[in-house]
Amino acid sequence: MGNIKGFKFSGINCGIKKSNKKDLGLILSSTKCIAHAVFTKNNVIAAPLIVSKNTLKKNKIFGVIVNSGNANACTGKKGIESVLKTAKAAANITNMDIDNFFISSTGIIGVPLDEKKIIGSIPKLLKNLKASNIKDFAEAITTTDKYIKIKKANVKIGSKEGTIIGIAKGAGMIHPNMATMLCYLITDIKFESSTFKKYITNATNESFNCISVDGDMSTNDTVLGLSNGLLGNKPINSKSSHGKKIYKTIEEIFYSLSKDIVFDGEGSSKICKVSVKGAKSKKDARKIAEKVSTSLLFKTALFGSDPNWGRIIAAVGATQISYIDQNLINIFLGKKLLVKNGLGMKQTKEIKQLIKRKEIEITVDIKKGKHNAFMLTNDLGHEYVNINSLYTT
Repeated sequence: MGNIKGFKFSGINCGIKKSNKKDLGLILSSTKCIAHAVFTKNNVIAAPLIVSKNTLKKNKIFGVIVNSGNANACTGKKGIESVLKTAKAAANITNMDIDNFFISSTGIIGVPLDEKKIIGSIPKLLKNLKASNIKDFAEAITTTDKYIKIKKANVKIGSKEGTIIGIAKGAGMIHPNMATMLCYLITDIKFESSTFKKYITNATNESFNCISVDGDMSTNDTVLGLSNGLLGNKPINSKSSHGKKIYKTIEEIFYSLSKDIVFDGEGSSKICKVSVKGAKSKKDARKIAEKVSTSLLFKTALFGSDPNWGRIIAAVGATQISYIDQNLINIFLGKKLLVKNGLGMKQTKEIKQLIKRKEIEITVDIKKGKHNAFMLTNDLGHEYVNINSLYTT
């Protein structure tokens, strides 16, 4: 994977997961980072988010500590205390400040977190800290994920070459704003703070906020960007000649990780991009794409490889957007026309083969405007029920 200037990683088991799999991770920079985070819009939020939102404002972050296997959500004052005790313990052992550490958790909701397991393991976590241990960290933040999710890119900035790495987890409770997902983007490229914040927010909106596995919004979702600036380049701002290229790279990393999350969706066997064209506003296009993507009838049809376009057009109409005219709607599977002006076309062998692919695209053109949007979703099959019906047991 290669190293990134000033950042080290660690991932160990501290005893939260009964499986003895890694459940405690650390990213630590040798210098203070510009930091920006985007959080879930759920009104019920986990203790780490309550604390870390305040930590961000103090502008002192060097790294992040993440536990998996327990969300530390809906755990009251004790949950808040667990977060503060964890940060304090890390600060004491490293001779740093409590506000140097951003804390995240993911896992089961409503179960008190035994922070003693975490605190007792911090020396081991620090001992395991190496520039090459990125995969250990990526493994430590997973829950029902079938595989780790890491993306890396290098960007030329004059004679220097900066590095951007994204690490994510997520497979269930995936829905916009955001999902039960965590993502950490780290870079040695130097930014002006306002530009870095804009890049992280905008790239999140065009990736993690365009995916849905099951329509459920989590309590712990976090996208955190960390820039330690050790590349030593002139700080990137909105006027920088390399700005667009760097933003595009961040967006591509986020989009690629988003696809990985949908591919890894609990019980998933295929991924589908639902593209909507011809709306009068971006908001309306997004509303249609989200309605189709979250339709259980559509998602089960995907699982059965059934090109049942009736479920798609019904979901479009269910948005109740007043200007939609069913007699204008075109629907494509890939580049093949399924529906023309609201009427179904003959379903060829090619269409029946296309719907069986692991990665497909459905395009809905309502032909009423110039605005487009998309969502990434997956199919819904037996395994999703199997996983989630027994999640806490």
